[in-house]
Amino acid sequence: MAALQDEWYAARVERQQAIAQRQEDVQSELSAHQQVRAQNAVTTRRTLTENYAAIQAETDLYLAQIQQQRAAQARLTAAELREFDIELKKAVAAKRQDYQAYLAELKQATQESLTQHQQARTIMAQQQQQKLVEYIAELEAFVADYLTNVAASREAESKVAHAKRRSDREALSRNVQVKLADLAAQKPERQAFCEGLRQSIWGTSAPRRATLPPNRPKSAAAIRKPDTRRPRAKAKPAAAAKVGQPSAIKQVAVPTSTLSKSAVSTEEAVFDYLQSHPQGTRLTEIESTLGINRFQAVDALRSLIQKELIVQKDRIYRIREEAVL
Repeated sequence: MAALQDEWYAARVERQQAIAQRQEDVQSELSAHQQVRAQNAVTTRRTLTENYAAIQAETDLYLAQIQQQRAAQARLTAAELREFDIELKKAVAAKRQDYQAYLAELKQATQESLTQHQQARTIMAQQQQQKLVEYIAELEAFVADYLTNVAASREAESKVAHAKRRSDREALSRNVQVKLADLAAQKPERQAFCEGLRQSIWGTSAPRRATLPPNRPKSAAAIRKPDTRRPRAKAKPAAAAKVGQPSAIKQVAVPTSTLSKSAVSTEEAVFDYLQSHPQGTRLTEIESTLGINRFQAVDALRSLIQKELIVQKDRIYRIREEAVL
């Protein structure tokens, strides 16, 4: 064990000595390299200084040569510019003289042209004035002739129109007389038409209203008050217009009891007919089946609709399901 420890100590000492020797060798090599580096730096600095001085001398020489060349080029350019300026002034003076001569000639030619145009314009104005005077005279003569013709034409037309109006008045008077004669001749036909219309509406048993004598004055008590009740039937204006009589038909006086009984019986007949046709029917079918006229059928249907017994839709009348007369 002691031998191993001694060997270890001996190896340790050897290693330490080798390390120390190595450090000394490295330090000596570093010193040698540093001396070489310092020598190289001094040599490089001396070389750079010499090169800088040589380059500076060459640059100064080059700049001196360039400056001399520039000065020579500047003198040459100045001489050329002076010569060009002299030549340009001479050319401008020559061009100016040429342009002045050309402007003088152009001014003279323009003045002569203006004089000629002014003379031609004066001659043309005189000719146009003469033509205008002649045209105005012709136009005045034409207008005078035209106005004379228009006055004569208007006078002739006025006479023709006056004669036509007079003939039209005479023809109208004759037509009015003929119409009056026709109306007087159609009076029995109108009376017969009124009687037939009265019978077709109210029947043959309806009494006629008593008429007053034509020249008998009416008293205040005899003036009949207007009937505020809605009339149950009205005459068609088209039927009256066919025979040329007025559209308004004289009101016929009918007893109230007879009218109400007839209306009730018509309503019952219409209602019974609608009950037998649950799908509904039209107004023309009701008229043709029951043998009543348009006024009676319309009044009966209107009364049933107001009583909410029947309904109307798309011109079809049908009875309500819950309606009972």
